[in-house]
Amino acid sequence: MLLALGPERRLRVARQLLRAAPLPVALEQELVDEVRRCWDGVPLPRKLPGILDDARAITLLAAIELQGAWADGPDVCGKHVQIRSLLPIEDALQASGAGAVVVTPAFGAWLHIAPALARRGYRVGLLDPRPASRRLSRYPVPGPGLDLRVFSPTGYARPLVRFVTEEKGLLVVLADECAGTHHGRGALLGRAAAIGSTPFELARRAEVQVVPVFLVREKGGHQLHVEPKIKVFDTGRGAADLDATASRWLRLVDQHARRRPEHYLANLLIRHASRYDDPVPLFSDSVQTGEQRRATG
Repeated sequence: MLLALGPERRLRVARQLLRAAPLPVALEQELVDEVRRCWDGVPLPRKLPGILDDARAITLLAAIELQGAWADGPDVCGKHVQIRSLLPIEDALQASGAGAVVVTPAFGAWLHIAPALARRGYRVGLLDPRPASRRLSRYPVPGPGLDLRVFSPTGYARPLVRFVTEEKGLLVVLADECAGTHHGRGALLGRAAAIGSTPFELARRAEVQVVPVFLVREKGGHQLHVEPKIKVFDTGRGAADLDATASRWLRLVDQHARRRPEHYLANLLIRHASRYDDPVPLFSDSVQTGEQRRATG
């Protein structure tokens, strides 16, 4: 039923439906507490109840719309995601003479990004480094005419390097996870945070650029905001270079999350709930404050 409506009305109806099915009190309290930790001393852009309603609606619609966002071909370019400008991606491709690494946080309907870029004629790969417990067991089949593939997060780096160099592809990477053995550290929402090194190490090794993107749900539908490239530090300082690159990326995520918290709250709640199961939690204080660390018994 929702899919038959236009984007603006679809969002409005989703809000109305969810108001009739409120979150369990304990779960809502966990989310409110996480918001307080992340916005401690920083004003929210609007009242929290409205933000929570929108966060639930955006999460619900992202799941409902996922199949169609992958299944449609290039003939409906712009139906699922509108892109204001591809210039930063084009500049990155021209500068390297190869492909590029496109990084996104788990921000709104981020899984719509890879097929949206494929509909623009790019060769696109998706790397989702979430743990198996939080990753899709099966991704939708790409529509006809889409050059889109999903890479395994547990495989070797060589196919990824070949994809962005020899095949000149765009590799879309979820870049606020902490998979792998090397981690970059910085600050996010006023808290010490850790993320995986994979997209930045891959870009350094392949000598391609990193382009950040954020998918925002607006009244007229999804808009993809493509940001200028992020500098990947490579001064020979190892972990210090990685932390410097990660800090730049996290500052950008911070700006977008503070401006549009409804797009990031679902991820904050999921990461908080899985903090003892993830190899490394997003926030270093999440296993130390508010309760005893179960990780140490």
